[in-house]
Amino acid sequence: MATSHEEYDVLLIGAGMSGLCALHHIRKRFPNWRIKVLEAASDVGGTWFWNCYPGARFDSESVSYAFSFDESILNGWHWKETFSAQPDTLEYLQFVADRLDLRRDIQFNTRVVSARWEDDRRQWRFTDDTGRSYTTRFYVSCLGFLSNPTLPAIPGIESFQGRGFHTSQWPKDLRQDAFAGQRIGVLGTGATGIQTITALSKVPNIKSLKVFQRTANWSAPLHNRDIPKEEMADIRRKWPEIFQTCADTPTCFMHKADPRKSSDVTSEERRELWERIYATPGMAKWLGAFSDTYTDRTANQLYSNFMAEKIRSRVDDPDIAESLIPKDHGFGLRRVPLESGYFEAYNQPNVHLVDLKKSPIDEVTTNGIRLRDGTEHELDILVYATGFNAITGAFANIDWIGKHGIPLMGISDSKKGPGEEAVWVDYRPRTYLGLTVPKFPNMFMVLGPHQPFGNAPRSIEHAVQVIVEILATCEAKGYTYVEPKEEAVDAWTEHVADCSEGALLNEVDSWMTGVNKNVTGKTVRNVARYAGSAIEFRRRCELSRAAGWDGLNFAGGVSMSKL
Repeated sequence: MATSHEEYDVLLIGAGMSGLCALHHIRKRFPNWRIKVLEAASDVGGTWFWNCYPGARFDSESVSYAFSFDESILNGWHWKETFSAQPDTLEYLQFVADRLDLRRDIQFNTRVVSARWEDDRRQWRFTDDTGRSYTTRFYVSCLGFLSNPTLPAIPGIESFQGRGFHTSQWPKDLRQDAFAGQRIGVLGTGATGIQTITALSKVPNIKSLKVFQRTANWSAPLHNRDIPKEEMADIRRKWPEIFQTCADTPTCFMHKADPRKSSDVTSEERRELWERIYATPGMAKWLGAFSDTYTDRTANQLYSNFMAEKIRSRVDDPDIAESLIPKDHGFGLRRVPLESGYFEAYNQPNVHLVDLKKSPIDEVTTNGIRLRDGTEHELDILVYATGFNAITGAFANIDWIGKHGIPLMGISDSKKGPGEEAVWVDYRPRTYLGLTVPKFPNMFMVLGPHQPFGNAPRSIEHAVQVIVEILATCEAKGYTYVEPKEEAVDAWTEHVADCSEGALLNEVDSWMTGVNKNVTGKTVRNVARYAGSAIEFRRRCELSRAAGWDGLNFAGGVSMSKL
């Protein structure tokens, strides 16, 4: 086992989009600092490296997903589709890493297992799974908010004798021709499940595709298309306009709500808007509805009825259509996946919906899945599209110990582990600006809890900008220590909770409300993300900067001679 030790001024974990952006800007601002990124994978990409399942793509416009800070990268890349597929998105991030020469500061195939704050030396000590340790003055988390996959809490998963795997661990050797003649099961109908199911339904010669649906999920058409070279040339002339559009919307997508309320217009006018946004590519179906759609129950029910009609019109079997229409939550009260033929897949004779509301799963067997009513479904391949231990759960695979030996994570009813003394009990976050954590000095987070969750690259760029400014304050004034004040943490955490008041989605269990019933300690809703607008979030960060970072405690006293 390796026992070597390395010292840095800034250490980052994760070489996905957050890590690449943070590495570039920190390295550019502090050229004499020793900087390293530790990455568990064999290449850059993060989410887009791991999630290579069939049909994987993002549903925000490709052109809005690009980094905005380097003109040569903007003008040197051609997005092939309006909504980029996983292979192209991964290639884009590899392109960015190469153009900016980022790989020389990234150490791949390195999985961190523990992080300890050393009070006496005011530094972090990280240890990887080989025993190698790394000390650093400052640490920036680029773990991602959907990076810790979860398997369903169902007996017998380990007994299945066919090929079984989570979508984020899709086997690299599983080619399309391997599905011929196979009986495939997909468990889960969230965003990942919908993409996987749709893609598999289009593969020829599959014997059967069975979809095990525990909770029906709303979805709407993506309306993807290719981007010709001529159009891409025109897009390059519009980069400032595109990024400004994103900056002016609450979620940083290229869509925002119609300012009218549903009750302000006639039924014909409502229908006209709904039909128009239904036909519009991308998130318009979710974000372009009337302004009261997600705060007024009647407005949400009207829009949900419209979307239910659309599903019924696309599915031949009325019973299957009714099973696919959610009855426990309205449209848009969970993150809405966008699809390209998902509902039509159920019109194929070899695609079967297994509605687990009618009979839940009893266990996974050696040959497939058995339901409580005794029905057995024999399978050759079983795909778990069961999501992630999201947001705070991204930190769960590392043993975090902060100031005075205080742990980051704890489960309140656990007989083992830290329990109530942890900073985040039952995965409930406490932060300041969503960027810093009490009792965890010199630690910063990109896309951590209590930050906006909209168009990720736009949020990433802003978070990195704020972190770099705090680090610049430390460099300019000789500070070696920074930690949020308890009163600032309390006020910010209360503000985040206040932002979520009145939103109907807070009444629904989902990863956006901190619930994952497959994870111990995540059974109760909490506010894990910033539900206010990205515009307001940026404003509050700027107010803190202008006030000299008044929510942070700074100190010096330990040499930073290497800086």
